[in-house]
Amino acid sequence: MIYAFLKAIARVLFRIFGKLKVEYRMPIPEGGVILACNHISDLDPPVLAAASTRPVYFLAKKELFQNRLVGAILRGFKAYPLDRSKGDLAAIKRALGLLKEEKVLGIFPEGTRVKGAQLGKPHNGAAFLAVQAKVPIVPVAISGTGPGFRGLFLGKVRMSIEFLEPITVEQIEELVKKGDLDKHQKLDMISNEIMDRIGQALEGKM
Repeated sequence: MIYAFLKAIARVLFRIFGKLKVEYRMPIPEGGVILACNHISDLDPPVLAAASTRPVYFLAKKELFQNRLVGAILRGFKAYPLDRSKGDLAAIKRALGLLKEEKVLGIFPEGTRVKGAQLGKPHNGAAFLAVQAKVPIVPVAISGTGPGFRGLFLGKVRMSIEFLEPITVEQIEELVKKGDLDKHQKLDMISNEIMDRIGQALEGKM
C-alpha cells in the first residue's frame, strides 16, 4: 500500500518536473528478474521504481537508513540495508530469497554514482545473483538525472529511462558453460555484457 502510494506520487512528480520519458523494448519478464541500471544520481532508484511495470526491491547502503526520514522512504520503496564495507551475507541471502520468490530486484552494477559520458566499471553482484538464482537480467539505461532532486524541482532535468532486451537465463548459462574461463571471468563477461548494452542505448544521450 505504501509502495503504491509513493510510486504514484513519484510518477506524477517525475512526469511534471523531470519530463520523464519511459521506453520498453520488451516487457519485463515474469518471475524473478534483475533490473541492472547505470547510476548517475540519487534520483535513479525512485525513477527506476516509478517507471517499472512491476514492484522493484532494492539493496541500499546501510548509511542511508541512519536518517529516519530517508530510511522510512527507502523502506517504503522496498529497500533493504546493505553493508558495503564487508561481504554482507544476510543481504545476499535476502536478495536471493526475493528472486526465488519471483520478485524484481533493482541493482546498480557500477556500485556508486558515475557522472559524465563514461560508464563505471561494473561489479559482479548482479551477475552472481542471476547465476545463483537462475533469473534473467534486464539492462536499464537511464539518463538526465545528473542534477539530482534539487535540479528536479528547479526544472533542470529531462529524464529518460529505457528497459532493454533481457539477457536470458539461457544466454547466461551459455556464458557460464565456457570451459576456458574461471568463475570470476565468467561473471566479468556477464557484467560487461550488461554495461555494453546500456552503453549502446545511451549513445548520444549523455
